[in-house]
Amino acid sequence: MTEKENLASVLAGAYKLGYRWLVIDSNLLQIRVYKEEPATNEVPLELNFDPQFARYIVETCKSKQNPIIISEILVEFCASEAHALYYDEKGYSEKATIIRHKPNRLTAIREEGTRYLLTLNGVVRTNPGDWVIRGVNGEEYPCDPEIFKKLYDIVEE
Repeated sequence: MTEKENLASVLAGAYKLGYRWLVIDSNLLQIRVYKEEPATNEVPLELNFDPQFARYIVETCKSKQNPIIISEILVEFCASEAHALYYDEKGYSEKATIIRHKPNRLTAIREEGTRYLLTLNGVVRTNPGDWVIRGVNGEEYPCDPEIFKKLYDIVEE
């Protein structure tokens, strides 16, 4: 994927999950998304990219002032890429493979605060209320409470 396609993929994905605001700290190459306006007490989702891609995002958005409305970036800088990603359902269904989550027995704890986890995909930060799941190989990863409800059942013994 090109950098523009990756930008569209990340921001359209964030938008699909309910995130509407983007805040960029160009000095630290820190990129965060928010569901509510950033002035609230919401804990943002930190987007961790390699420095080259983070610089691309900073450069692309340099004409905008924080907080940035995600849909503006999608429309102004990568509309055709976002459209291709999220409106090509036929293409997705042609490529998609039906899968089922195996009935693995896992453990999880409910996180009360925020903390950092080293996952198989790098360092991520948990939010209060997230479930931290320990996978079949001992790896840990956070799971949003709403996603947890859809994917997991708590086993009563």
